[in-house]
Formats: sequence, structure tokens, C-alpha cells
Amino acid sequence: MTRRKRNIILIVVAALLAGAGFVVWFGYQVLQVPRDAYAVWWTADLVIEHMEKHGGSWPRSWDELQTTSDQAYKGTTSTNRDGTWIAEFRPRDTIDELKQRVEIDWKADPKTLAKAEFKETGRPFRVIWLRNGKSTHYSGKEPNDMVLEYLKWKEKETNITEPDGAANRSQPIHAETNRASVPAGSDR
Repeated sequence: MTRRKRNIILIVVAALLAGAGFVVWFGYQVLQVPRDAYAVWWTADLVIEHMEKHGGSWPRSWDELQTTSDQAYKGTTSTNRDGTWIAEFRPRDTIDELKQRVEIDWKADPKTLAKAEFKETGRPFRVIWLRNGKSTHYSGKEPNDMVLEYLKWKEKETNITEPDGAANRSQPIHAETNRASVPAGSDR
């Protein structure tokens, strides 16, 4: 075999190995997209469930979320912007797996976050994100949007149901406020 043929064979083998390596790497990256998307979704669900069960307080560690995860509904639930709950069945990572994929700002303040506004593009704030720096999520399930949706819904619910809520403070209290309702069908 001449030196030229050997060099051509080596170049072809090297190109094939590089191509195969690229295909394996690319395949791995493609397979990580759904896992990353589910990981941030599940993390947002856990943070929201923690706030729901702990009077609106933000979790301070993965250990606090571990307790929430252990008690969480196994099918998982989430909310739409109108506050309706949706039962969904999708893969859930363990806390150890989430720690490897997701970061949380443990010092976030829900009262400050609730003041944010939704944006057409981009997230309203950054309190849950992927460690790899990518912005992978399913449509309608960007984790920071999910948190803001919950906080806005909770704020609205609180204003309606609490006596000192903003909706109730805006109306003056008069003596006639407590009188009996007018019977149905009256001309009044």
C-alpha cells in the first residue's frame, strides 16, 4: 500500500469517526431537550405547591422541596393563567436529578415577584432556570411564567376572599350595605 492510499484511508476513517461522534453527541443533545423541559416544569410545580402549602413562603433549599416532592400528587398538577387546575401525567425527576439540571434563586421574595408583569417574549424574572444555560421549556410552561401566573392568581383570590383585600377596601361601608337583599322579581 502506498503512502498516499494509507493517508487517504486514515483521512476517511478519521472523518467517519468524527461524523459518528457528532451524530452521537447530537442525538444525546436532542434527547436532553424533553428532559430539561420536564425538569423546569416539575421544579416550578414543586415551588408553587410549596408556596401553596406554606402560606406563600418561597422554598429556601432543595431539602424543603424534597418534603414537598414526597407529598406531591403523583400525576402532577399545574394551573393556567385563569387559575384553573390541570391534572397532567408526565415524567417527574427526583430531587437529586433536578439538582443536577435546575437552579433556583432561594432568596426570591414572592411579594416582589408578584409585582412583575407578563412579557410578550422572555420571562418576567429569573428564579428558576436550567444549569446548562439553555432556555428549554414546553409551550405555556416557562417556569418563571408559571410562578408569576400562580402569584397573580393567588393575589386575585386573596383580594376577593379576605376582608382586608384590595377589592374590599375600595368600597365604602355604609349602613345600607348590610340590609337584606331585594326579593327576586320586585320592581326595585
